[in-house]
Amino acid sequence: MGVTLLPAVDRVAVAWRNGGGITREIFVHPPGADNYRWRLSIADVSEDGPFSAFPGYRRMITVLTGVGMRLTVDGAEHDIGPLEPFAFDGDAQTTCTLLGGPITDLNLIVRTGDRGAVRVVDVTEPLTVTGPAGIVVVRGTATVDGHPLRSPDAALVDRATDATLQPHGATSVALIDLPA
Repeated sequence: MGVTLLPAVDRVAVAWRNGGGITREIFVHPPGADNYRWRLSIADVSEDGPFSAFPGYRRMITVLTGVGMRLTVDGAEHDIGPLEPFAFDGDAQTTCTLLGGPITDLNLIVRTGDRGAVRVVDVTEPLTVTGPAGIVVVRGTATVDGHPLRSPDAALVDRATDATLQPHGATSVALIDLPA
């Protein structure tokens, strides 16, 4: 138990289920599972189009880079700006319209009924992160329990573990509450 470092350089690009984009998986639980409990990833979205369906899951998406996107979820339009987490049902028919060019987004997918949340914060002083949680550096650099991270590196804080996040200069992170 403790903290697992998840450097961006180790992520492998994988085509979306529907073939319309690329995802780089940060972590899936349980590891290697197709029928996972939760998955955290970063995607490159370079064109408008449909999102893959994830029946039985809830999705939380956060634009990390770019102007933003308009998601149409079961007919309802939602404009998503940078660093504004948005949650929706993985069963929903969802399409994306980019609002000013390509974006990169952070995706948390959890089984329906499981807890999971994403919030983006500017970190100006040491912060204690209690697991189970994920940390993704959005801007700047930081250390987690003394281990260096830079955007878009990540760390996984195990259940019943406290980790200290120390920013170095202007730093923003996505803090991800994960199912226990």
